[in-house]
Amino acid sequence: MSDQASVTSPHEGPVVRVSLARDGRPVRAAATGRIEASVARVWSTIYDVERFARFLPMVNHARRRGDDVTFDLKFRVGFFSAGFEFTALATYEPEKWLALTWIAGEPRDIKLRFALTPLDGGAACLVETQAEFDVQSLGWLVKYFLKNHSEIQHGIFPGITLVLLDSIRRATS
Repeated sequence: MSDQASVTSPHEGPVVRVSLARDGRPVRAAATGRIEASVARVWSTIYDVERFARFLPMVNHARRRGDDVTFDLKFRVGFFSAGFEFTALATYEPEKWLALTWIAGEPRDIKLRFALTPLDGGAACLVETQAEFDVQSLGWLVKYFLKNHSEIQHGIFPGITLVLLDSIRRATS
């Protein structure tokens, strides 16, 4: 079976691709999966970032002012919790792709991207989500966990891209 066939099969899960730095650390990931909704429906879901943010774990809320979007994040590990806020610039080609690129705040250098491809005559959509940011910008708690549990860093970016796909799926159903 070709890679494209396995990605678009309704019986297969998402495909995740991880990019590594020269030292072997994951620096970004992309996940591609099928969403049983039209491109127009998926686009209207992700373009309305304030509404879509309600489906995203760790996002407390989002505010959009023109093409600037500010996200308030809540991160909890056991008894510890931390809040982060970042602002991103939204650029897009309607019903094709949406990119959110870091302007200010934490995590630094965040880039989220959504690409949409119609399937089955427009009845479904192939969605690719991409995520990258500076993990070390998240403070002492994250640095501590990554130093003492380096295996965690290999799940951060793939996990984010899969959560983005799942959130789109839930928001469009």
